[in-house]
Amino acid sequence: MSQSIERTVMKKLLDHYDQLGLLRDRLNHNESLALSETRRLQKQSRQQIDAIGNDLRELPENSPLGVVYRRYKLNKYQFVILLALLRLRLTNENPYMKGRELLQLLFDTSYDILRGCTFLEPTGALQSAGLITPDLRTKQEDDDLLESPFKISDRVFRLVRNAFVDQKDIALPAARSKPTQYRTNLQYLMDLRRLSLLYRKRASKIFQFDYWDDVGLGTAESVSTLNQQIETYRQRIGTGIENSERSLEFPLVSMQKEFGLGEEEMVALTTLLFQELTEGSAFLDAVDLLKLISTSEEDLVRRRRFLGKRSPLLRHNLIALEEMVNDKELTAEAYLPNWVVDRMLGSDERNAIDADSRLDFHDYLKNLDSSESFFDDLDSAG
Repeated sequence: MSQSIERTVMKKLLDHYDQLGLLRDRLNHNESLALSETRRLQKQSRQQIDAIGNDLRELPENSPLGVVYRRYKLNKYQFVILLALLRLRLTNENPYMKGRELLQLLFDTSYDILRGCTFLEPTGALQSAGLITPDLRTKQEDDDLLESPFKISDRVFRLVRNAFVDQKDIALPAARSKPTQYRTNLQYLMDLRRLSLLYRKRASKIFQFDYWDDVGLGTAESVSTLNQQIETYRQRIGTGIENSERSLEFPLVSMQKEFGLGEEEMVALTTLLFQELTEGSAFLDAVDLLKLISTSEEDLVRRRRFLGKRSPLLRHNLIALEEMVNDKELTAEAYLPNWVVDRMLGSDERNAIDADSRLDFHDYLKNLDSSESFFDDLDSAG
């Protein structure tokens, strides 16, 4: 029900924004307007912004957008900026809009535009919470916010788009008539990736984990439901390996057997791998990996040695730690050594990639411009 309400509210928000855009176009591109007409259009523009502010209060509290709106205490002006960048991304190949253009949607006077610059500051809610991102390729030398281009973040775009995904039509791939089997190492890796996303979703639910809240914000699933989904997907992966005649040749399978790795170690490795591939940063806080594989705060305490010196991940140098405080592993940042990345992808000298894997990996890299497709894959996986 909340998803249906969210869709209705979202339609109203976008309709009001479209009207606001039309009014601003008339104001900005018609120099011959009479003063009375200018004031009338300005008043109607303010009314549309007020209507957006009223609509925001109708967003369900447990919906993704409702959580974003309330968690970051956004006002109507900040939300108009999000709507402007959302519409641009939906309708234009170039998703960036300059700060000046965004503020001219909101304000009529130079003084108000100057005050409105605070909405675009790096310390403001929109940037600091990662809701909008500047185009660093065209960064101004004097950090001129008016000239800086901004776009809506991938995270917020996913949340909006997922509000229009009909969850009841989702089915697990495990329900296919033919048993699952893996043809290549990459197919197995991608299923481990989807399993790791379920782990992340559970961690965001248990620990209110902001860093991964794009997969957890507003989720209706309980922790027990997520545990059931993890178990279902775990069984799917196990069946896929059992039914695959060539699974012993997969680099990932040989790694598991050689170093005695369990599911949780593989999830940690896969999470770090895709952190590097999709986010452009190889590092995660070690304690975040511990949260990832823990099912409760009590479990977090029991598993505190998951990244200890005697763990298989550190004993075999599968994960490297940097910047430890007082020699405590959980205070460090974790990353994968290059040889581990190469081996997981099957690209090291000991594991030459066969023709099928090369084709799969080529297609995979070609589409790897963000992490969005993986969240879609997770949704399609149930």
